[in-house]
Amino acid sequence: MRKLTQKAKRFGVFAFLSASLILGAGMDLGAEAAKKKSKKKAPLPEVSVDEILSPNPMLLLDVDTGKVLYHRNGNQKWYPASLTKMMTAYVTFRAIASGELHPDSLVEISPHALSYPPSKMGFKVGTRLTVDNALKMVIVKSANDIAAALAERVSGSEAAFARRMNDEARRLGMVSSNFVNANGIHRPGQKSSARDMAVLARAILIEFPQYRPLFQIPAIRHGKRILRSYNKLLESYAGTNGMKTGFVCASGFNLVAAANRNGRQLVAVVLGAPNTQSRAETAAYLLNRGFTQPNMVSGRGLSIAQSASFGPQLEPINMRPEICTKRSNPKWSGRVKVIGSYLEPRFKLMDPVRVYAGIKKKKGRVVMPAQLVHLPLAAPRAKGPLKLTQLRKAQSGGLISLPKPKP
Repeated sequence: MRKLTQKAKRFGVFAFLSASLILGAGMDLGAEAAKKKSKKKAPLPEVSVDEILSPNPMLLLDVDTGKVLYHRNGNQKWYPASLTKMMTAYVTFRAIASGELHPDSLVEISPHALSYPPSKMGFKVGTRLTVDNALKMVIVKSANDIAAALAERVSGSEAAFARRMNDEARRLGMVSSNFVNANGIHRPGQKSSARDMAVLARAILIEFPQYRPLFQIPAIRHGKRILRSYNKLLESYAGTNGMKTGFVCASGFNLVAAANRNGRQLVAVVLGAPNTQSRAETAAYLLNRGFTQPNMVSGRGLSIAQSASFGPQLEPINMRPEICTKRSNPKWSGRVKVIGSYLEPRFKLMDPVRVYAGIKKKKGRVVMPAQLVHLPLAAPRAKGPLKLTQLRKAQSGGLISLPKPKP
């Protein structure tokens, strides 16, 4: 009995301690949960939309008149990144116009083309696709591998194509530009400027209006994949005609954006923006001013042909330390809440455009040549020797009447 009493006491003490620990732990957990619940996220600092505009080269061009309505450091050399693909497309358009190739001509993926890093389609070596599909992948997806393959199709090699790009640049009067490859993968010798990119954009829009729809496509569909354009203005700025985006660490975020309102077409060029938001807002800001400001009406401005009027051709600024390092923290990053916007609520421009790799099989009735019916395997053999009338009928091109085979 005494032993049972002692055990009961010990059990009571153990139960009390256990309950206290559980209760204490529960109180601690409850307090911690309440503390977490009461701890709200600090509100994002607010900044004016004007504070996120890019501080680097920019330009606004009236396409019809060729007059520059505004520019900042228009001749400042810059790494074009994937804006290079505008020249790749332009050279291809010229090749089609001269009869060197056709939109249905075939492009084949080479080991050299596939070796480029993303952005890319990643088709295996030997894959063939049409020039038309290749252009859509280059312009919308900004596919580096397809741009190189297209260059090889047009000129035999990417190096030869780059020489052709430079010839076209000199012909157009792009005084600050030099191209080394067809896709814009960063090379120190690959340079352009805001003024030169405006010259190129104007040449594409005026010389090849039939290809404007390619630049307006907001997304392409390949199989089950939907690949969207990096150009935010396509579905957030009414009247946008597209054009091209570009990014490498050394260049920052570049954009050439064309828009048409009330029958007037403008092109905005933005180089070296710190992020996609700043890039899009800066382009929309320039376009808004061009369409609304009294001092930017049609006919005003400086002729884009006067290259010397756009400032010195300084060497490019390498944006890598600001754009692609962990210490980089520009004030206009995503950690702020932008007050207002020059962009509009997103709208749907069109459904994704389907693209294909490989050669589409043509559907249609298969017509057998008449001579094939006289081949030994074209019909079952007769059980006996053919009659003279049957042989003459066969020689004259007629059909031989043979017994039906048994099932």
